Amino acid sequence: MQTSVGINVPSRILDWVLNIGNKDRLTDAQLSNIREWRSGASLPTVKDIRTISDRLQVPFGYFFLSQPIDDTPPVCAHRTIGSRDIDRKPSRDLVDTVYAMSALQDWARQDRIDHDEEPFDFVGSVAVDVDSAGLTEALRQVLRLDEHWYRDGANSNPDTAFVYLRDHAEQAGIIVMMSGIVGENVRRRLDPEEFRAFALIDEYAPLVFINRADEPASARLFSLVHELAHILLGEDELYNDKSVSVAVTPVERLCNAAATALLMPDEDFSMAWGAAGGDADERIRAVRKLFPVSWVTVALRALHHRYISEEQYDAVCKRAKEWTATQKSRNVSSGGNYYATKSSRFDHRLLDRIVASVAEGRTSYTEAYRMTGTNRRTFQELLKRVEP
Repeated sequence: MQTSVGINVPSRILDWVLNIGNKDRLTDAQLSNIREWRSGASLPTVKDIRTISDRLQVPFGYFFLSQPIDDTPPVCAHRTIGSRDIDRKPSRDLVDTVYAMSALQDWARQDRIDHDEEPFDFVGSVAVDVDSAGLTEALRQVLRLDEHWYRDGANSNPDTAFVYLRDHAEQAGIIVMMSGIVGENVRRRLDPEEFRAFALIDEYAPLVFINRADEPASARLFSLVHELAHILLGEDELYNDKSVSVAVTPVERLCNAAATALLMPDEDFSMAWGAAGGDADERIRAVRKLFPVSWVTVALRALHHRYISEEQYDAVCKRAKEWTATQKSRNVSSGGNYYATKSSRFDHRLLDRIVASVAEGRTSYTEAYRMTGTNRRTFQELLKRVEP
């Protein structure tokens, strides 16, 4: 009768994986087993290690290292919450998402190089000491927007404006990905309290990732423009600034100001405020309908112009926070059409390049399935859904 072989996992490795992993997902029995492994009272089998690896959401191979490593993605060194640098370790959901996007970026970079394409000259083209007006104008040029782009069609609606700006960014060569979960695992939801978006800088394949779990739509739109500004500045960043009024780092203040100006130019705001009638709340609602921004953004601009008081601004923020909490409680189902959801997550131009690479024999179907999170059937169906 064959018996399972115990494996000696050093206690320092067990301590490390517990520290970086999602320890809350372990049962009391599993924690007790790990204590026995640490003391040497018993040894884990390969099956035991695989189970703990899955529960902690750390790579299986980590248990076989001789020494702990720092697997924190470099972009996490640029994390801001409320525009403050933080030391809290990133979640495995964030780490895995960053590494998945980095792998896509590496593929896209090599694909452009293999085709003898030039790097994008707009990446890092703007100096960090530029003023917000200069950065805003640079964004308009790269995205090929006029100053009043939000007046076209339904672009004053944040959802519509997001699609519009995302398309312009992708046309410029910036990869834009969006999801509210880790890979295809609907049980691993991304936490907007940890991050809203991030930007990964590369002169051949600049990439922006938007956390779909962030609400409302105007928040995702602001995050998109904020991260596009970082692309032009040439700085990686992981973003979770919950209030554009509290930015403390110069770069964050610059990106916030440029994003706000792109979405709601100051002169247009002042004209709209003056033309609106009624009290402050009525004016905020009226102005909000003209620009793809949140109530809080309108209220903050009004506060800066001293059109409203601090108390009125705080009241708007409170109502917005309550609304977001209500939306979060309602949006508990993954729901929706699989292919529509899948299509919204992926950069369509990057998908076209992957398909072309497969057709040319440079990328295997297996690799294409891995990068797109599909299989033989769903990959072909996805292509049908995104064809223009």
